[in-house]
Amino acid sequence: MQRIPTQLLSGVLALTLLFGLSATTLLAHHGRGATYAKNEIPLKGTVKEVLWRNPHIAIFLDVKDENGKVTTWAIEHSNVSTLARLGYSKQTLLPGMQVTVYVNPGSKGEPIGLCEKIVMADGKEIFLRGPRGAANID
Repeated sequence: MQRIPTQLLSGVLALTLLFGLSATTLLAHHGRGATYAKNEIPLKGTVKEVLWRNPHIAIFLDVKDENGKVTTWAIEHSNVSTLARLGYSKQTLLPGMQVTVYVNPGSKGEPIGLCEKIVMADGKEIFLRGPRGAANID
């Protein structure tokens, strides 16, 4: 039986580890194209709950329609580390706060959305996604 050189074995193990980590990272991020519509709608409501966790923060917003029926929307936000770098904390959005959240709604009509912008009751915009700008958080 022939013995495998240590350097070759180390190189193969390093490459295997590198490819394994790369594949995990690539598979961990997902596209949103089929989940959310391209149009943007405003949702005015009351923050019910905020789940500060990865891979994305989730905001649950109670929205009342013109007939007084309340629907809870599940809104996908950015990840914890990105929002923390932009000045967000667990105290930025709290249950009971009145906000308007601009979202790309669920493509199949379900009450879900991808957060594009949040406007506080005083009119302050605290988050802008994409080319429109960065977060404006004090």
